[in-house]
Amino acid sequence: MKRSYTLKSAMFVLVAIMLVVTGCSKKEDTTSAANDDKTTTASTSRLDAIKEKGKLVIATGDYYPFEYLDPDTKKLVGYDIDLGQKIADKLGVQVEWKEMQFTALIPTIQNGQADMAIAAMYITDERKKAMDMSEIYMKTGMSLVKREGDDSINSLEDLKGKKVGVKAGATSETAAKELVEQGYDIKIVSYKDTTDYLLDLQMGRVDAAINDYLNQLGYNKQHAEAKLAIVGDPFTEAGLGLAVKQGDTELLQVANDVIKELDANGEAKTMYEKWLK
Repeated sequence: MKRSYTLKSAMFVLVAIMLVVTGCSKKEDTTSAANDDKTTTASTSRLDAIKEKGKLVIATGDYYPFEYLDPDTKKLVGYDIDLGQKIADKLGVQVEWKEMQFTALIPTIQNGQADMAIAAMYITDERKKAMDMSEIYMKTGMSLVKREGDDSINSLEDLKGKKVGVKAGATSETAAKELVEQGYDIKIVSYKDTTDYLLDLQMGRVDAAINDYLNQLGYNKQHAEAKLAIVGDPFTEAGLGLAVKQGDTELLQVANDVIKELDANGEAKTMYEKWLK
């Protein structure tokens, strides 16, 4: 009797262990499936979330002719504004523009306070470390700017000992620092906005300035009274791109698709002639 009882006890323990193992296995399978569902939902819900709220929030600045306030309508207009609208149209939503200082663009994207940033931004390796950037939607470069009639500056070699205005945290400042590293004897003066240092150039507070070629073309057209001139051709080559938060691959893909479509159907050329010529 005792032996029979022991055998039955052993069998009972074995069955209990098998039930526990089976239960854990099922639990793990269920948990795994649930996690897979969450992953799938997370990876496919980004665009749905934007469509559900009915708007695409885009951070931008005030950089004529890419984005600026129309003096008559008091609304944002420009090449970048048209581009942002095209992307929103692709998604079937409205655009909410957030105007800010250039230095605030990256933190705004990183913190999720905007879905995208479009502000005549150069695509750089440094910015790619902080955000995901689109393909190039327009080619440009850094140019040297001087006062009309200033015969003392005709090239970068003429900047020895001179004050050069740039925008803090922007590509113009990076370009100026690279010139110093290359041996150019210049004194860099950084400003919050491009318009500030171009005004100081006009007033003679700095001797020259570094600015985006396309931006300067627009500025000279808009402010002919400033009498500023571009010195030669751009001394760097670059491309403009828009930015999204790192990992926001779905939204970035939509943006890249729009950029390609505008180039293929000729609308990009039409927009360029509208705002930059």
